[in-house]
Parts: sequence; C-alpha cells; structure tokens
Amino acid sequence: MNNDTYGRREFIKYGLISSLFFLTGCSTSKKKLALRGLPEIFPSEFINALSADWEFSPIEDVELKNFSYNYFLKNKTDLLVLNDGWISDLSINLLKEIKADNIRSKFNVQTRSFLDGLGEGLKKKVLPLAVSPWVILLRNEGSLDLENKDSWEVVLSSSLTNKIIFPNSPYLLFSIAERINLVDNFSKIKTQAKSFDDRNALSWVASGRANAAVLPLSSCVDSLIEDPRLSILLPREGSPLNWIVLASPSKSLADFPTDWFDSLWGANYLTSVISKGFLPTTNLSELRRKNINIPQKYKSILIPEESVWNKCWSLPILSFEKKKDLASNWNNS
Repeated sequence: MNNDTYGRREFIKYGLISSLFFLTGCSTSKKKLALRGLPEIFPSEFINALSADWEFSPIEDVELKNFSYNYFLKNKTDLLVLNDGWISDLSINLLKEIKADNIRSKFNVQTRSFLDGLGEGLKKKVLPLAVSPWVILLRNEGSLDLENKDSWEVVLSSSLTNKIIFPNSPYLLFSIAERINLVDNFSKIKTQAKSFDDRNALSWVASGRANAAVLPLSSCVDSLIEDPRLSILLPREGSPLNWIVLASPSKSLADFPTDWFDSLWGANYLTSVISKGFLPTTNLSELRRKNINIPQKYKSILIPEESVWNKCWSLPILSFEKKKDLASNWNNS
C-alpha cells in the first residue's frame, strides 16, 4: 500500500513538473517581438497601433558620448525606430533588407529621393515611417521686427540677433544657407545664434530666453496649439525634412509588420498623427482630399501646400571627405 501511495505521489509530482515545463515552453514561444527607439521622436500612436505580438522598449542614455544604435542591433531588438540623423552611424552588415514592396510602391517623390540619398547599401535596409519639416518657431511674433517672413532669410532679422536657437547640425544649417545664397558668407547665420541646441530648442523659446528656434514641426506643434504666444513659419523655399525611419537587425527572424504600418496611417490614427506634426511617406495630394479634422489655422503647415512641399529637401549621407570639408567650413566661418 505504501508503494502504491508513493507511486501516486511521484506521478502527481512529475506531472506537475511536466506541466510547468510545458507552460514555460509556451511562454518562451510567445515572447513578444521588440520595437526599440527614443519615445520622444514619435507620437504614442506608433505604439498604440502595434499588434499584440510586439512591445515597445524605450531607449535611454542617448546623450552618452559612447551611445550607438549598433548596440541595440546586436541585442534583443527586432525593429529599430530612429531619426535620419543617426542613419550614417548604423553598420550596414548588422541590418537586413526590409521586405515591404507593397509599402515601398506607394512612396511619394520626396520619400524616394530621401532613400536614393542613402546610397544603394542602405536604401533597401531602411524604411521611412514618417516625416516632419523643419520650421521656424517664434515667440510673440507681432512684437518682433521681422524681415522676409516668408523666407529662410527671416533668421537674419536684427530682432533675432543672438536670440535664435539653431540645431546642432552644421550640415543642416549649410543646406539652409545654400537655399538663400549664403554659402560663401555663412557667418551671417552663425552670428545670429544664441545657442546650437536642437534638443532643448522648444524650452528656450517657451521660457522667453530666446525669440526663435529652428526645429522639426513635430517637436513643437503641441506647444504651438496650447500657447498663443507661439507661431511658426514654413518658408517658401521649402524646408529640410526630418525623417523617422525603421531598421531591422540581421539577427532578427521577425517579418516586417506591414499591418502595423497600414494601421498607423489608417482611419483610426491618421488625424491624430498628422495633428502632431508628422506626415505619411505616401502621396500628399490624396491626403489633402480627405476630410482631416485639424485646426484650420495650421492646416497649411500641418499639410503643406504642394508648391512648398515640392521644394522641401532631404540631406543625403555624406562621405568621409565631405564631412571633413563641412567641418572645416564650419570652423572657419
């Protein structure tokens, strides 16, 4: 009888152990796929649109000197979201091609031009998710004596001398200078700066420590709507474009989440994403025909007129030699 009891107990014990291993195995097999990135560079809708198979893991410490997105390409990441300023730091051999032909076939001219500027090695391994134009944010515009308000030349206004925050990107500033024929006298723009601080540009203006800042529309549109002292300009010459892109680590076995991309730019999220200063990578003329409920006051900024949008531009990746030349021109100006 004791033997029978022992046998039954052992049977139950090992049955429980087997069940535990089975449940653990199920848990492992259902481990969620990881989307990683800086949460402040895209709206919450990007996360809300994710399917249950995915979860977002925020990246921190981007300000550290040794920060590199390549670390995340090697560690527990299935998809990486970043802005285009970091693309040149990505190791091509750590990326795999993103196969999403049905999405790529709908890209607009601006998106295709941006991808061409990345070069053959990267254009198939990076997929643009959204784009936002760089704009000029102003505080108390009516009290400022501004010249050429519909042009990038407005940054040269005397009321903005030592009162404007520029991005910490000589490449972007040189591209703006080129549009207003100031390449040979770049010091005119440089001397206007109070600081070169794109990460804190909004705070500078909102606090009144600066009169203006150059920053992506997506970085300031919420404050623009909430604070009547703020206004923005999108110059007639067009504007540099700030791209949010996706990259997939070569180690990941995950397929690209096409349904997520389609859902993000579908009816449920479209209005709210555009209201936050982001535009889709597809045809904007179709967007203008839709009845999107956004403030009429800012409609021509949130959905730019075609004449302005067609003049916007992306910054191609620079070769090592061109980076050296740029640094030299910046230091000598």
